[in-house]
Amino acid sequence: MIQLKDLDKYIESRFQRIFILKGLNLTINEGEFITLMGPSGAGKSSLLNILGLLDDDYAGEYSFGGKDIKSMKDKERSSLHKSEFGYIFQAYHLIDELTVYENIETPLLYRNVSSAERKSIIANLLDRFNMVAKKDLFPAQLSGGQQQLVGVARAIAGRPRVLLADEPTGNLHSGQAREIMEVFQELHKEGTTIIQATHARENADFGTRLINLIDGRIEKDEVIIQK
Repeated sequence: MIQLKDLDKYIESRFQRIFILKGLNLTINEGEFITLMGPSGAGKSSLLNILGLLDDDYAGEYSFGGKDIKSMKDKERSSLHKSEFGYIFQAYHLIDELTVYENIETPLLYRNVSSAERKSIIANLLDRFNMVAKKDLFPAQLSGGQQQLVGVARAIAGRPRVLLADEPTGNLHSGQAREIMEVFQELHKEGTTIIQATHARENADFGTRLINLIDGRIEKDEVIIQK
């Protein structure tokens, strides 16, 4: 599904080239649940941004579904970005002026989903996350855990093939974090490919594969045996 070959990301300084990612070779198969781990500055977020087509400033090869990303025109890359990927961020990134319902609806508007279908999708997600009673509230009226659930609902509203999550439980207490990870596990069982970056080792146990990054390189890549 995803193939990276000799991928580098670096910053040119006056006297040297500073590598953020160095010589990455990585294959991600459809349906995997991958956890990226490593210390701050290891390159986890940078790798997620490249995988999710949020950053095209890199050297090397990236192919998605057999198509070379670098050779795509901007319009084609933008279409792929909107149709195939969902994103969850540590800081929630909800729109303060929109209600829960409207936040979840936003990606569906970008994809020109019909009004009737939007209503059906959002109703199902509100029910799934037990937020029907909160659909007219604004983000500031929700707890951190509730805001992150809205972020998850928004990310999966368009049924993306790949869900990218950058420290999705970083601001949550343990109970809320487990709730989010159990949602991820359900989505994975339904066939969604998930790639999360986290500092929490316990989060990795919900997945199928653990990749450790150190100084922009893959130090370890191992299968996780589900208990």
